[in-house]
Amino acid sequence: MVVIERCPKYNDEMVFCAVNKIFDNLGGIDKYIKKGMRVAIKPNLIKKKKPEDAATTHPSVVKAVAEIVKQKGGIVTIIDSPGGFFTTSSLKNVYSICGIEKAAIESGAELNYNLKEVDIENPEGLYLKKLTVIQALADADIIINLPKLKTHGQMIYTGAIKNMFGAVPGEFKAEYHIRMPNYNEFANALIDIYLSVKPSINIMDAVVGMDGAGPTAGDPKPMGFIIGADNGFELDFIALKLVGADPFDIPVTNQAIKRGLCPSDIKNIRIVCDDFESFKVDGFRMPQLDTLQAIAYYDKGIMKLVVNKLKPAPVFLHEKCISCGECVKICPAGVIYMKNNKPEVNLKSCIRCFCCQELCPQKAVYIKRPWVLDLYVKKRKKRMDITNEC
Repeated sequence: MVVIERCPKYNDEMVFCAVNKIFDNLGGIDKYIKKGMRVAIKPNLIKKKKPEDAATTHPSVVKAVAEIVKQKGGIVTIIDSPGGFFTTSSLKNVYSICGIEKAAIESGAELNYNLKEVDIENPEGLYLKKLTVIQALADADIIINLPKLKTHGQMIYTGAIKNMFGAVPGEFKAEYHIRMPNYNEFANALIDIYLSVKPSINIMDAVVGMDGAGPTAGDPKPMGFIIGADNGFELDFIALKLVGADPFDIPVTNQAIKRGLCPSDIKNIRIVCDDFESFKVDGFRMPQLDTLQAIAYYDKGIMKLVVNKLKPAPVFLHEKCISCGECVKICPAGVIYMKNNKPEVNLKSCIRCFCCQELCPQKAVYIKRPWVLDLYVKKRKKRMDITNEC
């Protein structure tokens, strides 16, 4: 079951009411929370971004969930491993700038500063049968996943499943990027990570999402709703339908369907809302989607020899760059270097994870598509238009 509730703006009362209705429609808060339970709230806190930038889960949503859980006697801790290094100082900065510190104080929740990690077994994993996660998440009795509806430079879309990549301590994320640079392989790794920690409920912030060059450099996109579901795969499927994307075109949902973790047809998902069509978002831009489809088309037979040259690549906008060197520090493949105090990249060894774009504080990285891909996309769209006319 997927529940969609209207919430036109980040007003604390409106958000609380919408989140409360989601809990009620999913069976009630008593279904999830018992007095004394250790409850981990896992928002999307990818980097130091103000709430109005729409890159992180809004503090109003975090606050509402924390208050509802506290009212039932749960012991609430807000937990995430943002991009970059997993340190006390980085967490303090992220909590403060993202508005989460204030949300914690107002709701009575704790902020996690436990930097310990733990290895856990993952029998349901396809690629990752064992992995390292944040100890605070592993020790929780229940995890509430609070993703943000956004585009993503590498994986096209980031939602409930992708948000649990934050269960992995900062430095360990690089290992998975390097080991699985292929889109489908990395999608399966994300699925495995989600299955390893198994959030009990997923509540997505789609009051204002992000389209364009997400997950941090895109544009805020007003949507006016919050989505909830026990099943994160079903939630992502419905979220994609609402923004006009085909779940089969998105690596994570595509692989989840193939693994039998997600229905392949919207008819097999129960949706609770007042009018599904009215929630659909017009003009939602997923710029990487056409590129991924083009790569999938060319990644066959002899074209495999040149497909790497056709993939999108990061380009550094030196006029915007402040020479902070953050991209060099966080590059999983270690292929970014400073030249004349400005970043450059060795594209031959670039794994196209686009972490540099995600974590650049100045939006000084953009993803360039080769002209061959643009030509393919234009021809493909033209063929589709002709087909539709027929």
